[in-house]
Amino acid sequence: MRLISLTANKKSFRPIYFSRAGLSLIVGKQKTPEIFDPGKTYNGVGKSLAIYLIHFCLGSNKNDNLEKAIPDWEFTLKFELNGKEYISTRDTSTQDKIYLNGEEMTVRKFCAALENKVFAIPAPISYLKFRPLLSRFIRPRKESYISFDSIRSRENPYEKLLCNAFLLGIEIDLITEKHRLKLERDRIKTFRENLNEDSVFLEFFTENKNVEIELKDLDDKINQLTRDLKAFQVAENYYEIQKKADETKRALQAMKNNGVIITNAIENINISLEARPDLPLEKLVKIYNEAKAVLPESVIKGMEEVAEFHNKLISNRVKRLTAEKTRLERELKSLRKDIASLSRTLDSQLQFLATYGALDEFVELSNYLSDLKAKAQKLRDYKALLERYSDETQEINIALSNETKRANTYLKEAKNLLDENLERFRSFSRRFYPDKPGGLTVKNNEGDNQIRFDIEARIQDDASDGINEVKIFCFDMTLLMGRHNHNIEFLFHDSRLFSDIDPRQRATLFKIAYECTHKGEVQYIATVNEDQITSMRDQFTDEEFNQIIQNNIVLELTDDSPSSKLLGIQVDMQYDVQAMTNKSKMPKKSKKIPL
Repeated sequence: MRLISLTANKKSFRPIYFSRAGLSLIVGKQKTPEIFDPGKTYNGVGKSLAIYLIHFCLGSNKNDNLEKAIPDWEFTLKFELNGKEYISTRDTSTQDKIYLNGEEMTVRKFCAALENKVFAIPAPISYLKFRPLLSRFIRPRKESYISFDSIRSRENPYEKLLCNAFLLGIEIDLITEKHRLKLERDRIKTFRENLNEDSVFLEFFTENKNVEIELKDLDDKINQLTRDLKAFQVAENYYEIQKKADETKRALQAMKNNGVIITNAIENINISLEARPDLPLEKLVKIYNEAKAVLPESVIKGMEEVAEFHNKLISNRVKRLTAEKTRLERELKSLRKDIASLSRTLDSQLQFLATYGALDEFVELSNYLSDLKAKAQKLRDYKALLERYSDETQEINIALSNETKRANTYLKEAKNLLDENLERFRSFSRRFYPDKPGGLTVKNNEGDNQIRFDIEARIQDDASDGINEVKIFCFDMTLLMGRHNHNIEFLFHDSRLFSDIDPRQRATLFKIAYECTHKGEVQYIATVNEDQITSMRDQFTDEEFNQIIQNNIVLELTDDSPSSKLLGIQVDMQYDVQAMTNKSKMPKKSKKIPL
């Protein structure tokens, strides 16, 4: 895939036509650099916008701010892929669709169509997609120039490794497998932690009790209740018998109460029968005589009559009480027979109730047994779940260990490939810094993480200003010239890459780019500020400068008027710098640029 041109449907737009091979430089200039004017800068002429619009035509995210700032602008990117010319057209007001060679399609379908043509992805793999891979050859934003291996400051480490390893020709199956195993183990670990800490879940399964003890207790209850139900006999007339037994019990109690009353009455009669007059007539007379009280004969005769009358009364009372006692004893005897008979009836009824049970009682006990069994099964499920996840965790640990061994074996077997990448990177870095060791290494990451390999590009003192940017250039050029798993034939860098690079190294960079692109028939495209060119002018001979720089300027953008900028009009536009890559999950940021 190589770029041919970027055009628009507005006459004011400054079209860009890229050289088919070699260098294509887009230069930002000041109209009068000798006159100091803080309002006139290289920024805002449209250099970075050119990169953005190329991404826009190649399926970047929708950008509402673009539609607001320049509605109905239609941008067209022509590019060559596998010897065939393609035309991609996208309108700022209808960004959900892209036309590829006149065929309307969604952005997702567009990216999928190019993905299979540009990259040799063996099978659908998460994160290994057209947009993240393409962005390795045309870094989309300012933060893309911070680290050699990243296009976003918060890029997923796994995605970063996957894309870079793929473009370096490294076996990605090893990368995806460790990632899969680690994700699965983390999922199990999280689930087990939630299982052990979640109060609702614990209460549901264990009611916050010891599982082993509770399960044993439940099994004992289940066994006992099972035996009871097995011996349970259902009586259809259970409640009728139970009602009769209650009636019998009440009647029996009433009889017993009546028996107590009769017994008490007989006792009272016995007491009455044993009672005698306390003072006989003779004794009364003697008392009076002793008191020397003379009683008339008539009085004594009256007392004898009274005593006789009293004795008759006592005799009649004894007869009456004796007769009443006889009657009560007969009644008590009969009552006791009835009590004995009713007691036998009650015993029979209670024995029946003890032997048999009601159907609903049987159902209730059966339901209770089912509840106990369900509870026990929940506990067994809980226990089995923990055991299963423990087993799976151990199996994953074994698999991870085996994968580590497999990765070590692979690194040995892939030594030629790794050495090739290393030497290619070194061949570039040595041109910049002959005395500084540099290289590109791949090591097995044995840590407890999702990363299979550590890809490290190093140039001694690469933390210094400018050296990190050189490392980025060397790595990107290694990906381009290695031609592993891709049909990309261009590398596009923004002017921000060159800002901190020493003029001598900057000149070396363009010399390397010129040599590689002509030798490999590929494109190196860059936006460059005029001062970045003039500051390295003395590092070239006149012939080299014309051949490498001057003759390869495809567009000059200046700050003297809106018409000399990329869009050809003055517009303040905020565009989302995160909209370049469809997979981005970073917070949105805006960049206000007059264009």
